[in-house]
Amino acid sequence: MKKIIIILGCACLLLFFLIIESDYFQNAEENETGDTEEFQVIEWLYGEELTEDLEIEEPDYEENLLTEEEVFIGLTGDEIKERFGEPDRIDPTAYSYDWWIYLFEDDSTTYLQVGMHDGEVVTAFVSGHVSETFFSIGGMYEDLDDLFTFSNQVDVKATNGQYQFELSAADLQARPLVEVDGEWVQLYFDTHTNELSSLRMLTADTLVEMRPYSVSYIGDPPERPTVSYEDWQEIEHAEARQIFDYTNVIRARHGLEAYEWEEDVAVVAYGHSREMKEKEFFSHTSPEYGELDQRFERNDIRFRLAGENIAAMYTDGIAAVEGWLNSEGHRVNLLHEEFTHLGVGVFQDYYTQNFMTPWSF
Repeated sequence: MKKIIIILGCACLLLFFLIIESDYFQNAEENETGDTEEFQVIEWLYGEELTEDLEIEEPDYEENLLTEEEVFIGLTGDEIKERFGEPDRIDPTAYSYDWWIYLFEDDSTTYLQVGMHDGEVVTAFVSGHVSETFFSIGGMYEDLDDLFTFSNQVDVKATNGQYQFELSAADLQARPLVEVDGEWVQLYFDTHTNELSSLRMLTADTLVEMRPYSVSYIGDPPERPTVSYEDWQEIEHAEARQIFDYTNVIRARHGLEAYEWEEDVAVVAYGHSREMKEKEFFSHTSPEYGELDQRFERNDIRFRLAGENIAAMYTDGIAAVEGWLNSEGHRVNLLHEEFTHLGVGVFQDYYTQNFMTPWSF
């Protein structure tokens, strides 16, 4: 759903404009199903229990495709620090690992999150020029599909059982799952260009814990850790910063200025995410607080331009950003040339980005 309101009122079939106090609005919403017209609750826990063992096939390409600098899984914290130095910060997650966040001042198009559990890397999110050999960001979908033969059904053997992930057509196009050198890799593509945008490496156990696709199983059903209210507060704050950081990496990649963090706007965004979760709706229009302009005015935020992206039920904030990038309405906000400030609010698995340009006097 996309709403645009600007000073000059005009209307067309897909976009409409309304005059509201000389302000501009652009809203877009997304959940992980790709359904942008209405909210649909998806049961992500697991599908049916399988009755027969899966036949796990070995990859039909050569092993050891990754170079030494592309290997993350299994490295120790000391080995990561030797390569990249101390992390800029360490963020908690809703899973069994913590993120080590790396920002690269000398290359604003590069971003790295390393997931550490019991002193070892169990997952890594990589985007940019961390490695320029095998998984080069910007690699084409067709080339990697020729190498791996992307499939909508992926069988995974983990510690507690065997699991069969079912990828939708949208999953297969935007984030296929492949096995590389005995580990698992999600490839995130920019579907507007068919270029590789980022990748996420995971152990089999971490993949099962996160459940990024519909899954059936033999053995124990996949379960996520229980998270306390206090822990959620820290996780939500961390994911909001990750969404902000990675949004600016994407903007840098497209030659755009970085957004500035706006705390008052982030408070409004958090309130909307929380309200959507607690009141079980998914919309830019709050039943109690109204549209974005009304929420801004209620919090005394003066603005010239404003816009909003919302998302729900992604595995984490980084996945939500990749989802927004692949939806036309969200992409416009992410890559808008006139917005200057951004506030992000996360409440559990609901995500809101509020963009704005303040009045200048």
